[in-house]
Amino acid sequence: MALIIAEDVTRRHATGRGVEDISLSVRAGYCLGVLGSNGSGKTTLTRLVAGLDAPDRGHLSVLDAPSYPRPPRLRQRCGVSLDASAHWERLSGRQNLYFFARQYGLAQPTLGRRMDALLAEADLLAQADDPVASYSFGMRRKLSLIESLVHDPDVLILDEPSAGVDAPFLERLTQSICERGHRGKTTWIADNDPDWLARTASHAVLLDNGRIEARGRVPELTASIGARNRVEITLEQDDWDQKPDLAGIHEFHCEGNRIDVVLEDDPQLPAQIIQWIVAHQGRVRTMEIHAVTLREALAQRAGRQEVES
Repeated sequence: MALIIAEDVTRRHATGRGVEDISLSVRAGYCLGVLGSNGSGKTTLTRLVAGLDAPDRGHLSVLDAPSYPRPPRLRQRCGVSLDASAHWERLSGRQNLYFFARQYGLAQPTLGRRMDALLAEADLLAQADDPVASYSFGMRRKLSLIESLVHDPDVLILDEPSAGVDAPFLERLTQSICERGHRGKTTWIADNDPDWLARTASHAVLLDNGRIEARGRVPELTASIGARNRVEITLEQDDWDQKPDLAGIHEFHCEGNRIDVVLEDDPQLPAQIIQWIVAHQGRVRTMEIHAVTLREALAQRAGRQEVES
């Protein structure tokens, strides 16, 4: 069952930026990562899913109801943390968290334990009773994120959660999101860190100029944007200078007994290269395959677009 459904959704700003003709669905238990460069439409689309803005046209539903205006009965089933934190500066972190928990309908006697557990996960327990005015940017971001998690929402919507927070907290957030997925809960994440999203999201979409450029599970997304792997081969002899004429090879460099190959993401191609070398009297000592990461794939794509332009 899909908890988030977008059909031909368009939202344009006065600057001309925004999103156009977006169609996607996010099923229960999925974590969707939304990637794209600055200005690609990530935040615009996230605000639409969060129910903060209305589409100019198209249909967008969350939890089987229109995303905007979100019915009051569904607000408690959603958790939202945007890229800008908003808190009562004079109140403590614990008081701010308590306010959000009560707004989401949580009550004693378990509320105190739930808050302490989240504050501990964010490494904020020692500063929980300090005013938020004394918090650093990263502390504020972590407080905002646990505020969105305090009521264990069916749909969690996060915009740039990796910005400004420490690596240990991000790892704990990854574990929490994966555990949510096992329980059938859905998470939406718009972020600029492809490495973190690759570890956290089950599926991903790539936005470019307000449109979906590619989509799928993370390995599928990497393959769909033309990512290229690298293979390192060491030979027994040190005078190799032949190059195979095989489809899918983009670069083939020889230096001494070392060969570096850049090739398409084809699981059969490395074996074909080895077979070709052996057939031409080469003696292979070692071979290492370096699969491209999502970050590298996006960098390769950006480089190709720059060359083409």
